[in-house]
Amino acid sequence: MYKIINLINSTGTARFMGALLLLAAATVVSAGTSNAAEKYHPLENYSVEYKMEGMNVGKKSHYSQKWGNLLCWIEVSELSMPGAPTQKRNEKVITYIEDGHQWIITINQNDNTGTKMKNPMFEGIAADMKGKSPQEFSEQFMTQMGGKVVGEKTVNGEKCKEWELMGGARTCITPDQITVESALNMAGISMKETAVKVKRNDGGPKGICDVGDAKLKEMDMSNLMGQ
Repeated sequence: MYKIINLINSTGTARFMGALLLLAAATVVSAGTSNAAEKYHPLENYSVEYKMEGMNVGKKSHYSQKWGNLLCWIEVSELSMPGAPTQKRNEKVITYIEDGHQWIITINQNDNTGTKMKNPMFEGIAADMKGKSPQEFSEQFMTQMGGKVVGEKTVNGEKCKEWELMGGARTCITPDQITVESALNMAGISMKETAVKVKRNDGGPKGICDVGDAKLKEMDMSNLMGQ
């Protein structure tokens, strides 16, 4: 499952946090059939504002709409790694389901260009999710990735179950499947994302997850993953 990290995050481990949220949102929440009425998340709409700390400093706004059929997040951050120049990011990621496929779009908002990729893992994950609720599948998926529950905590008023994942990563998820904290501490790399505002029944401003007039280049994710 973690082969997708190297694919979407070109700077490898340094962008693990983005990949972690992508896996939780794009793969776990949105897995299912192409039926637009399918509920892939317990909430019809919600949004979260995250504070980013550590080597990657900034903010991220996450939006989930249509029971998880449409997701997007916008990140404005600066990544500082030892021995490497600071990387500034102003990025928008969109995932959606269309004609039985899940698409992942990444847009550089500075020059309005980006990539569009089809998730080759979608069909297998969708088949595995049949007959399970989003909560059941989420926990199964996390366990299969080597995750284990290490306790419960409260993050800015939100009670959540904390998972420890491979590679020194942790994430805390509420009973209604909202990630309110994610952290990575590995090989001198330290990053953390904390939810500072959670809005249930609010999927964000109208059109927030639209592509707009961005110029996209379609890429084959299977080739990049070495399949």
